[in-house]
Amino acid sequence: MIKSKLIVSTAAFGALVATALPAQAAQKLEWQRVGTDITGGVSGMALVAGAPVGRGRADVVIVRDNKADGQNRISTVRLRPGKAPVVTPLTWKGTLPKDVEAIDAVPGRKNHYIALASEGTAYHVAIAGGTATVQGAPVALPDRKSGDNYESFALYRNSVGKLFAVWATRGKNAEKAVVRTATAKVGKTSLSIGKTADTDKFAVPFPSANEVRHVSDLKVLSDGTVLVSSAQDPNDDNGPFSSAVYNAGKLTIKGGRTPVLHLKKTASLKPLRKFTKKDDRKVEGIVALPGGQAIWGTDDENLGGSVTFDKLH
Repeated sequence: MIKSKLIVSTAAFGALVATALPAQAAQKLEWQRVGTDITGGVSGMALVAGAPVGRGRADVVIVRDNKADGQNRISTVRLRPGKAPVVTPLTWKGTLPKDVEAIDAVPGRKNHYIALASEGTAYHVAIAGGTATVQGAPVALPDRKSGDNYESFALYRNSVGKLFAVWATRGKNAEKAVVRTATAKVGKTSLSIGKTADTDKFAVPFPSANEVRHVSDLKVLSDGTVLVSSAQDPNDDNGPFSSAVYNAGKLTIKGGRTPVLHLKKTASLKPLRKFTKKDDRKVEGIVALPGGQAIWGTDDENLGGSVTFDKLH
C-alpha cells in the first residue's frame, strides 16, 4: 500500500446466532460512507456492547490506519436505518501505535477493546467521554518476528468464561497467512496473552493476484466459527480492489482450556461474499451481529471508507 498508515481496527460478537454459514446471497448491498479520502478508511471494526442492534442498526468502533500526528486513529460510528452514519472521532490518549490494523471488543468488559498494530503489538484501550485511553503497557504478540505484518485480532470467550485470542499474519500472494491462538487475560487496566497454543497456515482461492492479503481481518463467532476477510491491494491508492469473506473453519477448546485451530484448506473454501475489481471494495474490517447479520468495513484508500450490512445466513 502506498499511503502512510497508522491506527486501530475492530470487533466483538456477544451472543451470536451460530448456524452454518451459506454461500453468498444475491441481495444488493447498500454501502454507507464513513470516510471520504485516504485518511478515512476502515482498517478494523468492533461492535459496541450493549448498544441497540437490529436491521440496519448498530454502533461500532472503527480504527483508521493513519500515521501522521493529528490524523484520526479511532472513531465510533452510529448506524441507523434510513439515516447517514454518525461518525465521531475519538482522541487517542497514551502510547501512540504505528499502523494499527485490527480491533476487537473485550467480552464482559463494556467499552474495553484490544487494538493491534501491524508489527504485532496489542493495546488495551478503554473508551469514555470521547477519548480512547491506553490501559497499561502495550503487549507484544507471542512468536512475532521482524518483518511480520498483522491485520487481524479476535477475542473469544467460551461457555465457562475463559478468554482466548486468535490473530494472523496477513500473508502475501504465495506466502500463506499464519494463524495463531493462545489464552488471554484482560483486567481493568491490564492485558496478557499466553504462549502460542496452536498454529495453522491459511490461504484463500480469491482474490488470487496483485498483492493478495489472505487475512485482512478475522473474528470468532460464539460457536467457534472463524470468520475471515481477504483483500487484494495492487499498491495503487486508486485501486481497483477486490476482496472476499470466508468461513475459514473452527476454533475448539480442548479440555476447556487449550485452544485448537481447525482451518479449511484452500481448495475447500467458498466465499460467503465476494467483491470483484468491478465492485472495487477492499474489506479490512468485519463484525458479526446477533440474528445472523454482519457488517463489512472497507479501506478503499483514495475513495475513503464504507460499511455495509450483510447476512451470514
